[in-house]
Amino acid sequence: MKRWVVLTAAVLIAAVPVAANPAAAQAGRPDPARALKRQLKNEHGVRTSETVLMISGKKSEGAFRIRGSVQLGPSGAVATDFTWREIPEPGAEKPASHRVIRVGKDVYNDRGQYRGPVPDGKKWIRRDLSAGLTRYMAPTASLQPFNVYDPSILKAVLKRSTTTPVSGGFLYRGTISYKELSKVSKGAAPVDKKGKGTISWRLWADRGGLLTRLYTTDALGAGKDSLLGVDTRYTDWGFRLVIAAPPADEVIDEKDLGGDVPEPPQIVTPARTLARQP
Repeated sequence: MKRWVVLTAAVLIAAVPVAANPAAAQAGRPDPARALKRQLKNEHGVRTSETVLMISGKKSEGAFRIRGSVQLGPSGAVATDFTWREIPEPGAEKPASHRVIRVGKDVYNDRGQYRGPVPDGKKWIRRDLSAGLTRYMAPTASLQPFNVYDPSILKAVLKRSTTTPVSGGFLYRGTISYKELSKVSKGAAPVDKKGKGTISWRLWADRGGLLTRLYTTDALGAGKDSLLGVDTRYTDWGFRLVIAAPPADEVIDEKDLGGDVPEPPQIVTPARTLARQP
């Protein structure tokens, strides 16, 4: 448990902003939503690295990491290619890393994630985007509560933020309730309007307005001691990226198999998980 406390503390400390000098404070502030729109072009991509932590009172409910790439297009995130793995407790066996590819409404899990036999030559299991927690993570290779690749949502988040100049750019901080988020994300990332949780964020952007990091904490509506923290880094905006579906002869549909595909740790409340729908 001490390891989880230390890990959580490290993330929280890293989230503390560094004040910029007076000259930087006087510089013009870029518009991250506008900067994002300039990236929404075919075959543009961004790399992401994310850590998810869940603490309930003094007990850790789990942690895992997601790393991958997001292909962008005029409509936002159009495809993702990422791996996820649990972070083990001290002394525990290192868990396997699972790869997922999402293209359109199809999600492909590598065969190593399947708990039963897979026919020879089949390396990928295709699932519908609505299947399990896949639908929450696969759209953006992330478990952030809002879709930062949607300019309208990003604009709404920025509108509810305070802005502070920091070294290298700007820091945006704010808080929103599930109920309010359900209105902001209407038609894009709906959440349970009955959810009582509150989401707080710290969002960093460089001097050009491109996002470099998003750290959110979610009270989950389950008491003061229940906290979900998601820390995402964004790099290499605009690099050329085309994510393709695996070869058809290497794919088998999940419905043609018996058994289950493993899911990421069940650490998200119904209100929060609904926020991951595309």
